Amino acid sequence: MRIKVLNPEVVMKIAAGEVVSGPSSVVKELVENSLDAQADNITVEILDGGKSLIRVDDNGIGMTEEELELSILPHATSKISSIEDLYQLKTFGFRGEALSSISRVSRMKITSKPPEKEVGTMLDILAGKIIEKKRVNSSDGTKIEIMDLFFNIPARRKFLKSDSAEGRYVTEVIEKFAFTNNINLTYIRDNKEIYKFSSDMDLITKCLKIYPELKRDDLIEIEHNDSLCKISGVISQPKVGRNNRTAQHFFVNNRYIKAASLYSVLEKGYGEMLEKSVHPYGIIFIEISPDMVDVNVHPQKLEVKFTDEQRVASLLKKVVREALKENTHYTMEFISSDDTLDVNNRTSSFSVQNLYNKKKNSQKVEFLKNKTKSDYLQNMDEFFNSSEIEDLQEPNTHFDNNYKLYEPSKTFDFKGFEYQKNQAFTPVKKIDSVEKLRILGIVAERYLVVEGEDKLLLVDFHAAHERYIYEILKENLYENGGLTSDLLLTPLKISLDEVRRGIILDNKDHLEKLGIKLEEEDKEIILKGLPSLLKIDDAERLIFEIADELRISNFDQQSN
Repeated sequence: MRIKVLNPEVVMKIAAGEVVSGPSSVVKELVENSLDAQADNITVEILDGGKSLIRVDDNGIGMTEEELELSILPHATSKISSIEDLYQLKTFGFRGEALSSISRVSRMKITSKPPEKEVGTMLDILAGKIIEKKRVNSSDGTKIEIMDLFFNIPARRKFLKSDSAEGRYVTEVIEKFAFTNNINLTYIRDNKEIYKFSSDMDLITKCLKIYPELKRDDLIEIEHNDSLCKISGVISQPKVGRNNRTAQHFFVNNRYIKAASLYSVLEKGYGEMLEKSVHPYGIIFIEISPDMVDVNVHPQKLEVKFTDEQRVASLLKKVVREALKENTHYTMEFISSDDTLDVNNRTSSFSVQNLYNKKKNSQKVEFLKNKTKSDYLQNMDEFFNSSEIEDLQEPNTHFDNNYKLYEPSKTFDFKGFEYQKNQAFTPVKKIDSVEKLRILGIVAERYLVVEGEDKLLLVDFHAAHERYIYEILKENLYENGGLTSDLLLTPLKISLDEVRRGIILDNKDHLEKLGIKLEEEDKEIILKGLPSLLKIDDAERLIFEIADELRISNFDQQSN
């Protein structure tokens, strides 16, 4: 195929695709434009996840008729005029791409009026071309309506998620704007008001509104001024967190960013006060001179580069540690996750034996209580006969001195009921029956020592029991069409944030097949039943973790 120059229409659609990934990116760009226009009252409304309609109405400085026509041209902007301006940037936008890109893949209406004008101007735009312009009576500010997103790029529209999923992505964008701006912000989804934030709300109040599972005492405010930057925000107490980082948000000069390194630094600030499986809540603001940060490194401006990232990271960790020391009752020393424990140092304040005892005490094996050897043999026989014993594994005998503190497992893992093999173990051959096996004892409250005719076996009874339950669950799920459910004597009310609640309700049918029965009532989830075969100590945490697993695994159906 020969090299050729693409026609301008194709070029514009490709460029639009980099800026406009879906309804949520449209909302992000339009709200940022409103903030740059000095608006302090913004209303966002969407229909059908933003596919049918996105409306953003603000009370900003507005645009004249001439500016309105310029605004939809490529690289038309009021933010910068030279490359040097990028390094003194105090606005969200600067490339002049947003309105131009959005207009080319949708039907757009823009109505705008500056305060000094008596009437406003309305443009009706189809696929980037103005089809109507007229003067209209309107309030001060700008109202932009986006209809039929990607109507002229069917392949792109096909890959949008379901209406509910795209709507949740928009909800997440709105929440981030609510955290970082002291404005009146209203969010309406499918004719229902979801959020209404007022300009006088403090950050903790916003957190409690967005994350209803939290209490005020769960949060700690942080603030520190330095010659390099100012760091402020809120973090959670060490005992409060999620099993993922979906509640960690970083803002640089009020711009939301994704920064894997900062997530890690935040958690290192907790040291060993934080369990390894828990990720704290964190809404962190970093204010830094514009010439110390580069925001022009990502198409959607979600990443930045600091001129002195190491110093910023060090300061953040210090601020978090100081806040925790002042606001928690913990007295233990901070040990970062990348430190090793010197097991040979007898003067250390930590004892490996104590850690081991702590681990032993924390692992209770309910199914082994009050059991006889015949009970073990009966259960093991069912287990061995239900599946191949190749999944029974020998332990790795290699140990080193870099001991780690006990890491508790999740309540629930929604990634199917797949059996995960550990690469540190080697499968042994199949055993057809356990009739000739004899249990000799238990080692470390974890392994059964089993004597055979010509061999000695170590059986991880945690894994064996899990596999036994797995086989029963699989049989019920795939052969009987679903798991049986035990109804709760008292239904449990669970408060979930907008995103989690939407995920749970969207997957209600799937969950019912797993024996989890629930309903919605006044923005709360009412849990009515749980799987009969599973022992679940913390049902609320189970629902939280299911929602988070579904969110991370992107378990949303594409639109048809």
